[in-house]
Amino acid sequence: MGVIHRLDPHLVNQIAAGEVIERPASVVKELMENALDAEAAQIDVAVEAGGGKLIRVQDNGGGMAAEDLVLAVASHATSKLATSEDLDRIGTLGFRGEALASVGSVSEMTVRSRRPGDVEGHEIAVAAGKADEVRVAGGPPGTIIEVRNLFYNIPARRKFLKSEATELGHVVEAVANLALAYPQVAMRLTHNGRLVHDLPAAQGVRERVAAFYGADLAAGLIEVRGDSPAGQLWGLVAPPSESRASTKWQYLYVNGRYVRDRSLLHAVREAYRGLVEANRQPVVFLYLTVPPEDVDVNVHPSKIEVRLRNGQQIYREILGTLREKFLTSDLAPRVNAGFESTGGAAGPRLSLPAAACGVSVSEEERQERVRASLADFFRRPAEKVQPRFSYTPGSSGGGGQSHNPSPGPSGHPLPKERGEEEETTTGQGRALSLQKEEETAEPRRRVLQLYNTYLVAETEDGMLIVDQHALHERVLYEELKRRIEAGPLESQRLLIPAVLDVTEGERAFLEEHRGQLVRLGIEFELFGSQAVGIQAFPALLATRTPPERVVRDLLDWAAGRGAAKPAVEDVVDELLHRMACRGAVKSGEVLAPEEIEALLATRNVGEQTATCPHGRPTTLVLTREEIERQFKRDYRSTEAKEDETIPF
Repeated sequence: MGVIHRLDPHLVNQIAAGEVIERPASVVKELMENALDAEAAQIDVAVEAGGGKLIRVQDNGGGMAAEDLVLAVASHATSKLATSEDLDRIGTLGFRGEALASVGSVSEMTVRSRRPGDVEGHEIAVAAGKADEVRVAGGPPGTIIEVRNLFYNIPARRKFLKSEATELGHVVEAVANLALAYPQVAMRLTHNGRLVHDLPAAQGVRERVAAFYGADLAAGLIEVRGDSPAGQLWGLVAPPSESRASTKWQYLYVNGRYVRDRSLLHAVREAYRGLVEANRQPVVFLYLTVPPEDVDVNVHPSKIEVRLRNGQQIYREILGTLREKFLTSDLAPRVNAGFESTGGAAGPRLSLPAAACGVSVSEEERQERVRASLADFFRRPAEKVQPRFSYTPGSSGGGGQSHNPSPGPSGHPLPKERGEEEETTTGQGRALSLQKEEETAEPRRRVLQLYNTYLVAETEDGMLIVDQHALHERVLYEELKRRIEAGPLESQRLLIPAVLDVTEGERAFLEEHRGQLVRLGIEFELFGSQAVGIQAFPALLATRTPPERVVRDLLDWAAGRGAAKPAVEDVVDELLHRMACRGAVKSGEVLAPEEIEALLATRNVGEQTATCPHGRPTTLVLTREEIERQFKRDYRSTEAKEDETIPF
């Protein structure tokens, strides 16, 4: 007797469900795509317990007749394909006919539907893949699908679901992926009866970006357009100053379908090359329209991967369009309403909205405040500012005895006013030499700053080449680590809270790790359902580090881990890394002579100063012997050879 047999149809559906339905967010995605294919103008999504207990998706689309309900919950039954040729020109989001059958095989599902012209609707219930008879049911025009107790019949799969907050975060992301592609469709999301997002039909994508990621980001987006024989490109891209720490802010759509394509996203990164830091990611919302016959969406069950027939042409179109736009755009950061100049990769700092303070300010009053604040700023006399590093006379920049520079009043070296410098720096950098002080008995060794990035110091047996950012980052990291081991970091209250727009999942992450953030001197309060206000920040870093930037980097890092929940120790360590990196002097910053010497004096303070917290070397050493050997001045080795015995 043979050993091969046909699988039970119910088991086949469960296997297929494992490919299509990964978590509650997968169900939301499939059901919303069906609603969009039905030309719905309103889609309401309600979930409970992160979607594990209940998922309800209601739309006002075309609905289904009684005979269609039976086939809708059957495997491989669809109205979107008729012949094999249709597979080569798919124009809908769904097409396989697997979604409802897969969902019904791993849950308790009810489908209720009524066509707009029908007097009554119909309903069918499916539990663990077994469908009941169709029965008459009332309801508004459209379709309502309820999915309860997801994976209740597959305990091994259910136990792999993450926390309620994590699963809700994935649901919000699934809704965002579709909402950003179909702004003309009104959408609503609730969780446990609480409203998460209420998105009315919008005029364009920018309004939807504002709803999910804040009005400040949306207002600064740059519109791009491109056209080629391979397809049309339209999108909104953020200036380089709005870069993020993860790729989750990169949205790419092909014919209205959210996709992840490594090649096309590489074109985006290439367009931003030289404009953002190597470890930062641009923020883009790009929409491609290509002929349906030139794209293959039947690659993966999730339909998130596609193949493009003219992929190289589209790659060049994205790269060329973005680069041309950047060359013709003013990418300089602006002064925001909080009267704080922003610049570089740190991005703009958000001020507390007047509405959050309970104050209504007219546009005329706001403009008057701006003018008054600017006038006060320029009338204010220049203040004498302490250098970033305190200076200890006689400290050695080489391998001699080191002195630990004492920090500024807040525990951290203060920034230096560049307007006080008598000399300016060129683009190639300048060399700064330390002068001998008459009151110091011990002469200091010569030190140069090259390219405003590297410090070159003479030592007794050679020279040191120091990366100023890497060394200062290590020193700050060790200091923060030492202080937090002794107790919570000293925090400094912010005069104006730094407001940060967050998603539901990010908000839950911050709440979950509030205790660790307080230990690190970061305190925050909730502003509505989509924003947090940072009320306090570590005093050690308050003068140099934008608080919302550090928190945003932490949230992006957590999002980049996917379903893996970070341990408490990992969250604390990551925050220490972020704060040290943000607080350290940057590559390209000019340092005063006393700042250079004080920084070099910290090189031997800790045991780990040879590398930065990310593992990059802080110091390169060239011995005098190695230098002389390169110039063929190795006299001692030459004399040794003359004393050798001649072999004949």
